[in-house]
Amino acid sequence: MGWVMMSERELNRVEVLAQVDDGLLSTEPTARNRLGYRTPAEVFQSQVMEIQNRLE
Repeated sequence: MGWVMMSERELNRVEVLAQVDDGLLSTEPTARNRLGYRTPAEVFQSQVMEIQNRLE
């Protein structure tokens, strides 16, 4: 088998998916966020919070 090259982010995703497969992590929103996936509503909310923090 040959070499597989991947970025740190891709490697992290593989590790998290392996933990989900082993039952060590659930597929709840927290695990989804560790993979870097967010819904449009989550992106919007984080942007609103970022703007609020800058205004304080």
